[in-house]
Amino acid sequence: MDSRILKSLVDMAHAPIRNYAIPGLTSWLIAPRSEKGCIRLFTMEREHEEAIVPHSHRFDFQCYVLEGWVTNTIWTPGNEGDLYHSTILHYAGEPGAYTVEDGCSTTFSKKSTRYYTGDRYDMAQDDIHTINFSRGAKVLFFEGPQITDSSLVLQPVVEGYGVVPTFKVQAWMFK
Repeated sequence: MDSRILKSLVDMAHAPIRNYAIPGLTSWLIAPRSEKGCIRLFTMEREHEEAIVPHSHRFDFQCYVLEGWVTNTIWTPGNEGDLYHSTILHYAGEPGAYTVEDGCSTTFSKKSTRYYTGDRYDMAQDDIHTINFSRGAKVLFFEGPQITDSSLVLQPVVEGYGVVPTFKVQAWMFK
């Protein structure tokens, strides 16, 4: 990408939401939110070590990696893989605010793809994924219109215990 365009995007970034689910990830607004969606810039300040639970979104989206890399892992239900329990999150109007509904347990497999500077990827609202960012990653995020008011998270099921509660919203998130 032309360095002048990247500088313009960074200069346009405003309304940051810091620690967007993980330490060091910031979501910046580029274009205002409307019923048609919005444009965001995600930036990562740290080495990404922390897990993001597998989740879906309330909208379709497309991404363009401006700097660094991301590894996007898609989770697919089927006969292969491990047992996970879905939890339905009903969005309550701001990042990290949800009402929670119990789902069901299903076996999921996963496939990871790494995207580097200049690469693009997209996902549908009902795709389930996890994402990992390199230090210094910058990703332009085109968020489509909201399709549903809920998303799913997957949490592992352990024999003899049950659902392991890996999804949490902590006080340091979404600031």
